Amino acid sequence: MKTYFQKILSIAVWLIVAYLGIASASAQTLWVTAKSNKDVLKISTLFTAQDVRDFLSNPSGLDNAVNWCKQTGITRVFIESFRGGYYADHESMIQAKERFLKEGFDVAGCVTTVKVGKPGAGGWGMTSCYTNKKSTDELEKIFKETASIFDLIMIDDFLFTECGCEDCVAARGDQSWSKFRCDLMVSTCREHILKPAKAVNPNVKIIIKYPLWYDSFQDRGYEVVRESNDFDFTWIGTETRDYDYDVRPGGEAQYNAYFISRWINLVSGGKNGGGWVDALGTTPKFYLEQARQTVLGNEREIMLFHYGSLQDKTNEYDGKPGTPLADIEAFRKELPGLFELAKIVKDKPITGIHMPKLPNSEPLNEQYIFSFLGMLGFPLVPDNQINTSASSAIFTVHALKEPGFSVKLQTMLNAGKPVVITDGLAELLSNQTLLENKNLTILKVGKDPKKLLKLSREELKPLRDKLLAPLGMKFDAPNKVSLYLLGSNYIVIENFNDIKVDATLDLPVVTDFHKTLMLPDDGIATVSQNKNSISIKDLSARTLVVLQYK
Repeated sequence: MKTYFQKILSIAVWLIVAYLGIASASAQTLWVTAKSNKDVLKISTLFTAQDVRDFLSNPSGLDNAVNWCKQTGITRVFIESFRGGYYADHESMIQAKERFLKEGFDVAGCVTTVKVGKPGAGGWGMTSCYTNKKSTDELEKIFKETASIFDLIMIDDFLFTECGCEDCVAARGDQSWSKFRCDLMVSTCREHILKPAKAVNPNVKIIIKYPLWYDSFQDRGYEVVRESNDFDFTWIGTETRDYDYDVRPGGEAQYNAYFISRWINLVSGGKNGGGWVDALGTTPKFYLEQARQTVLGNEREIMLFHYGSLQDKTNEYDGKPGTPLADIEAFRKELPGLFELAKIVKDKPITGIHMPKLPNSEPLNEQYIFSFLGMLGFPLVPDNQINTSASSAIFTVHALKEPGFSVKLQTMLNAGKPVVITDGLAELLSNQTLLENKNLTILKVGKDPKKLLKLSREELKPLRDKLLAPLGMKFDAPNKVSLYLLGSNYIVIENFNDIKVDATLDLPVVTDFHKTLMLPDDGIATVSQNKNSISIKDLSARTLVVLQYK
């Protein structure tokens, strides 16, 4: 007969076994769900060159990696050959590739161009001098090796230069640094990456991944128009970190991920394949917002960077600790909802306010203003060119890249279209008489776009009403509540505040509507209708709601 202690022990063992069984079944269910949805939204992760060494070069590490990927809903892995001067072992990469293929994953390669050849002088000190033959020779070596293993290769976002050494100064001549660097990197990519890789493997496709910092691309040699044309695919970093609206000067507002996803896809002619989210220095609520904004940006894939860092209990970025284990648990829980969001978003046109950012345009004192404008409840339609046929528009100093911009602005104003311009642009307009036009409103930015996040609900309402009038719409909500108009009958509202909010949306006609999706799934909102007005009460903090209407 069992003692009391033995009975308690037996029950405990049974509970543990039952829990493990449920957890295993749940993980298997997520893996099956992910595979059945990968044509809508694919989830991937990266094994850096160092991860290959630390996790994929032995059987137990490889087993753990396969299981973790399945538990996380990952259906594609990228295996990196080079990073930071370190070459992953050739045989280890091949063995890992074969194992993941056998397990049912898609597999691709990756390269991070840090510490390639001669170090660049100046800047971060992480990138190379590409006027130097040592650097270009090593680039060729890296990409030949990688192309011999993989048919698809992604390049992480360090394919730029800040070098200001004597050789670069001499090669620059009387060109601006941005023109010199852009021309240099375009030539370097063509001659020392694409050509040698395709010589080894004619079937290889190569992805250039751009970072978040769209306003600094040209300064570091990212010439997005020519490079996007040359490479087979583009990707974009959507890793907006935890953002302190009141204290921390750095960081990227969450909308940045949405804006740059939509924008780079236009620049690349539809070549953009995915967004890259990151747990470094990030907590779950921001991590999930990275993923949501990536999906809203119509990305077809989310990359979770990177396997090794996602095994840590904490991971600092810029002095700020992150919570990668908690981030991944939250992501796993939300993933089924992200698949549903992706189905709603997929390839639907977006409507709203014309918001152009011309490639290689200078931000002056309005850096990343597009990301802040999107936090104000303007349903923006990002563009890479100026479209005078748009029904309403916001223009920033970036519009000065367009020759004869004042003429285009006058065309829109004379047609009675509501236009908002920043005070920075207003100061620099060649035709100052346009400032007197009744259809023009000047937005006070004061050379500090972050201050826009302090505008009150009362200050925002007339701006929204004016710009949405051509659509027959009105939107009233606090700051940091974003609005997205998808297709002809979907509305997405996301509350980035840490408190619940109320909002109202007036539409031309509403005969019926319903809540289609909430993220997180335990989010709260009371939605009601009064004629053509939709009221959203008590939308919980850090929550996204999708409404469908007729």
